[in-house]
Amino acid sequence: MVYVVIMAGGKGERFWPKSTRSKPKQFHRIATDRTMVRETFFRVYPEYEKERILFVLGKHLSTPLLQELPEIGEGNLILEPVGRNTAPAIGLAAARIEMMDSGAVMAVLSADHLITPKGEFLKALDAAVQVAETGRLLTFGITPVRPATEYGYIEVKKPPQTAGGLPVYDVVRFTEKPDERTARGFIESGRYFWNSGMFVFKVSEILSAIERYMPRLYASLVRIQKASGTKEEENVTRDEFGRIESESIDYGIMEKSGSIACIAPEFVWDDVGSWGSLDRYREHDDMGNVTEGDVVLVDSQRNIVLGEEGSIITLVGAEDLIVVKERNRILVCRKDCDQRVKEVLKRLSEDENGMKYL
Repeated sequence: MVYVVIMAGGKGERFWPKSTRSKPKQFHRIATDRTMVRETFFRVYPEYEKERILFVLGKHLSTPLLQELPEIGEGNLILEPVGRNTAPAIGLAAARIEMMDSGAVMAVLSADHLITPKGEFLKALDAAVQVAETGRLLTFGITPVRPATEYGYIEVKKPPQTAGGLPVYDVVRFTEKPDERTARGFIESGRYFWNSGMFVFKVSEILSAIERYMPRLYASLVRIQKASGTKEEENVTRDEFGRIESESIDYGIMEKSGSIACIAPEFVWDDVGSWGSLDRYREHDDMGNVTEGDVVLVDSQRNIVLGEEGSIITLVGAEDLIVVKERNRILVCRKDCDQRVKEVLKRLSEDENGMKYL
């Protein structure tokens, strides 16, 4: 049986001021007319039964998610007492699924990616499941179309094998976000893919890998499993997550395992990671501006301006700016600085008077 695990607890910090702790990026309409988490759900539903679609997220986001997706219920939720990055989140989901179906395969998706078309995604997912059933840990590698510095890269060994008509490579190594010169070299070599942050593996295999490479996390997961279904489950889960180290699945497992495969799908993928990405998906006016809400532009070009009804934003002689207004929060930054928006949140979190803006 295949279970789909959707990671829905991300903060989306680079989409402040619209993305906040109580309503992060995945609950907003960023690139389409549906919220990103709803887009993700319907990427796999109804092809996968909703009982086998699980969401991992913080308890504070459970009500917003159930309101956004009335198609699901509390049984679809796996709640983290506190965010500890992707390795503990995936481990918690694997531990839950193992108790239901020890022979299951789990596909791990992110709630805030844009993927089209759906048919190609489902084709790639089917092929990935075939590979995972052989015992490999599998990731999706995206063919780079630009020397992106905001993504991690995967080096693969050629030639590939095939599964479901798609190439499947052995992974040589993972590289974290490179500088632009290094990224250009990766692309020119023809041996590198973007790391999509999506994975497919047998539940038993990922738990074995966690036991080997992250034994402390594994011990916590075992204790959580033993408490499952008892009155102590919530307390045990909270206590264990209180001592678990924050770690990504890439660093904790994927970079260390020697049994990683990478499938190269044919769908179009974008993690829509910052405000600048709207240039790729929103309509532009004759001057290359993207606007929303009540906006007046004079002699301004290549800007992204998102306002609100009832309040007017005006730009005069402005170029290559991002301006976003959300109630009493306003962001103004150059387009080439959009990856630094999360620095604003760090400053606000350090100032007790700024916490209300988070």
